[in-house]
Amino acid sequence: MSKKANPTKIGLFIVIAMVLAVGGLILFSSSRLFSSTRTYVLYFDTSVKGLNPGAPVKLHGVTVGTVKEVRIRYRQATHDQSIPVFIEINDDLVQEKSDSFLTFEDEAKYQTLVKSGLRGLLQAQSLVTGLLYVELEFLSNAPEPHYHQLEPWEHREIPTTPTEIQQLMDNIARLDLAGISDKLNLVLEKLDSTLNQIQLAEISYGLTNLLVSANHVLQSSQLTNLLASLQETVAGLGQLSASIHQRVDPFADSAQTTLADASEALEEIRQGVQVLRDMLAPQAPLRRDLTRAVDDLGNTARSVGALAEFLTRNPNALISGRKQTDKLAK
Repeated sequence: MSKKANPTKIGLFIVIAMVLAVGGLILFSSSRLFSSTRTYVLYFDTSVKGLNPGAPVKLHGVTVGTVKEVRIRYRQATHDQSIPVFIEINDDLVQEKSDSFLTFEDEAKYQTLVKSGLRGLLQAQSLVTGLLYVELEFLSNAPEPHYHQLEPWEHREIPTTPTEIQQLMDNIARLDLAGISDKLNLVLEKLDSTLNQIQLAEISYGLTNLLVSANHVLQSSQLTNLLASLQETVAGLGQLSASIHQRVDPFADSAQTTLADASEALEEIRQGVQVLRDMLAPQAPLRRDLTRAVDDLGNTARSVGALAEFLTRNPNALISGRKQTDKLAK
């Protein structure tokens, strides 16, 4: 006879299992259950391929949330083809990491952050895998915020701006890889055809003959004699240069001494000319003495002339002397 199950034990087992399940849920999801999170929406004007739910949301490189959902359209104009991305930001974590400097809870403070350059960007987690994440940055040259969500807002919208990695991926996506491959194949075919037309055997034979001829020239006795003569010529030029140097040095010393003597002689001549100029100056004593001597000589000459004229008229005056009448008449 089988033993009947004990309902008490079954109920106790179920209660313990539920307690363990709740405890595990609390243990592994405490950050979500007891933290304050807020949902925001960002609109990207480019492909979001590689951005999956659960991807990190970083502020200055520090994870502060996760990507919640990626949609095709959400509360936007008909012609607006931007992709809406919903993210969850842990407000408590932001305040903890930023020392309460940043806050996304208050609307006024949030708008202040946007005016300060807060923008959302797509960044690559790895260029190999192509996975993306959302980066929140404060840009110093941020463009004017452009909002896509129509009124009334259900979620706050963080304006976005394209990044270099976005532009790079867009350019890569626009590349005509098939056309490039076809062109490369065409180039390779032409190159292969050109190589086939080149007579490699004849070129190799010509290069071999050229190398043999060059080897004969290098080993010829004429080249050896030419190099020896060139070496002797260089040595002779060195000796000639040394001889010229030996001869030029004494000549240079002699010329320098002669120039010094000539300079001294010219200085003495200059001084003599200066002395002569000073002696012949209008107010110089020598010139005054010479003028006075010339005047005296003139007076003496006039006196001698008068005596000669008197003796001519009175030749006996040398014997009898000069008469009084002549003196009176005179």
